[in-house]
Amino acid sequence: MGIIRRQIRNATQELIMPRYDDLPRLGLYLEQVTRYLNQTFDGLAPLRISTGTVSSYVKRGLVGHSHQRRYDREQLAALIFVAACRRVATFDELRFLLQVQARNHDLAAAYDYFCARLEEDYQYVFGLRPDLAPIGTDDSDEKAALDKLLWMVSCQLYWQSYLDQARQNHNS
Repeated sequence: MGIIRRQIRNATQELIMPRYDDLPRLGLYLEQVTRYLNQTFDGLAPLRISTGTVSSYVKRGLVGHSHQRRYDREQLAALIFVAACRRVATFDELRFLLQVQARNHDLAAAYDYFCARLEEDYQYVFGLRPDLAPIGTDDSDEKAALDKLLWMVSCQLYWQSYLDQARQNHNS
């Protein structure tokens, strides 16, 4: 194993996503939302999010407007999905995926699948797991497409980690 891969593997922590039932039940104000999202993606700098970014997602129709300036679990789930996938898919593509999901699947089940698949792919791509475990029994085209999207997210995170580590090694 090369030096950079070893450095990345040693610096990588296990990704643990909050499941739908773990998302805050009470609505969160915008500042609380960004704090929660950034804690969720702790250690993954490319996924950090600002209040302006959240507002942009709302304006673009990716996430529903707040209710009395508070964001609920459904909106948090959508924000986590968009924040994770925004570097590998366009806003139009993400909006379409969210619409398809809303028509075809229960939000809690779809969000929990997203979390489990992302965790699994991330662990494998970063060398923390020797193989990929199958998740779910659905054999739909939508699931296959989501699987590929989340694989790209994991690979993009690895690519960014590689570049960061290579630059750090080059500069020291």
